[in-house]
Amino acid sequence: MKNSLFAVGEPIKLAGNEMIRIRGRHTELDSMLAFDWTNSGFAFNFTGTGFIISLGAYSADAPAYVKIIIDGKDSRRVAVVNGSEKLIVEGLSNKRHRVEVLKVTEGEPKLCFDTVTLLGPGASLRKPPLNSPRKIEFIGDSITCGYGVLGLPTDPTYLTYQQDGTNGYAYMTADRLGADARYIAISGKGIVCNCNGDREDVKAGEYCSYISRTGGECNDGWTADVVVINIGTNDCGGPAPDDEFASAAKALIAKVRARYPEAQIVWMYGMMSQLYKDVLRKTVREIAKTDPKVHFLFVDTVFGNESETGANGHPNVRASVRASGLLYKKIRSVTGWRGAAVIPDEE
Repeated sequence: MKNSLFAVGEPIKLAGNEMIRIRGRHTELDSMLAFDWTNSGFAFNFTGTGFIISLGAYSADAPAYVKIIIDGKDSRRVAVVNGSEKLIVEGLSNKRHRVEVLKVTEGEPKLCFDTVTLLGPGASLRKPPLNSPRKIEFIGDSITCGYGVLGLPTDPTYLTYQQDGTNGYAYMTADRLGADARYIAISGKGIVCNCNGDREDVKAGEYCSYISRTGGECNDGWTADVVVINIGTNDCGGPAPDDEFASAAKALIAKVRARYPEAQIVWMYGMMSQLYKDVLRKTVREIAKTDPKVHFLFVDTVFGNESETGANGHPNVRASVRASGLLYKKIRSVTGWRGAAVIPDEE
């Protein structure tokens, strides 16, 4: 094979490496980069013909999936079962390449990345990709995680191969705007109760500030220009009373506002439930009287439309495209952003 493994460099540690650009919230575990949020990961530029990424040990009931994106267009999805796997890309043209490595499924077991080994004669890391001047944070549940987005309407349960956060509405919107994004979302959660009606379970108002899904305050200085909240679907599991739901919605918006004083805040709702549509519209309208940077976006449901339904009643890719189009227009209208941000390939 042309440009194959005829020249192999030394393993390069990823954690603490200034040549590696982090995507999303992360921690470190045993001197490795550790990720548990959907669509979190890292990016790097290199010159060479390929690379090998080594992982840390991984244990979960189902595989995690990693998406590797080469030069913004060529992508491949890899299953990780126990962490002994190697993520190998080879046979590239011997020139500069931009690489993004994203964990596209959710789950509390952290996926750890240890080293990258570059392939090709004279292969080397280049200066890292630049961050976008635009930053969006998504706070959500399974819809934002891309749960079931690759599944069929006849699939009654969730399997990790059906999930891919990069095929969800949130990633599509950020990508179209050329924005860096964080996806702070956990399936089944709400603001009053979870999908089973459990009020003791962790809620969006708690985990929205977590550094990882299991806790710890995120204080890394990252600041959002836009925050999209897509929460409220699972509160139907109670169901939460309207007044209690409205109170929790106000508290979540207040918490987001305290964290990001200048951000535009868009509460998006409706893709899987319309129970709290009027409550949310009224609540947001009241807040907007004194905070005009708070907005409501209603997105019509996928229910009754098999062409938009994936696994376990969740939106599929087609529904994600529709919702993304509406959200894209809304964000443009409240920010004045036009087209995608132009981001140089490296510093």
